[in-house]
Amino acid sequence: MSPDRVAAGDNVTQNQQINAAGTSREVAEAFARVERLLGDHGADVPELGRARRDLADVQEEAESEDPDPERMEGALERLGRRVGGVAVLADAVRQLGAVIGVGG
Repeated sequence: MSPDRVAAGDNVTQNQQINAAGTSREVAEAFARVERLLGDHGADVPELGRARRDLADVQEEAESEDPDPERMEGALERLGRRVGGVAVLADAVRQLGAVIGVGG
């Protein structure tokens, strides 16, 4: 269905996903920001080790030759839940998702 058409009727579902991944520099900066903030606010993150592993999973997948968006999104969602109590970290994770084109 073309973007200017609207489906109507019973049991109709439409999904739209826009992945606007950033430049490699933006991606690197977003990962670095989350890592730095984990260091700065680690005492406020109850599962810091797991949060770091989630971040590493997202980064490893993002840098792979055949990145799996589902895998990245799952790790990003877990990371977001783990840092949700720290507003600046939660915001940085949301921005990372936007830059790599997953989540949100």
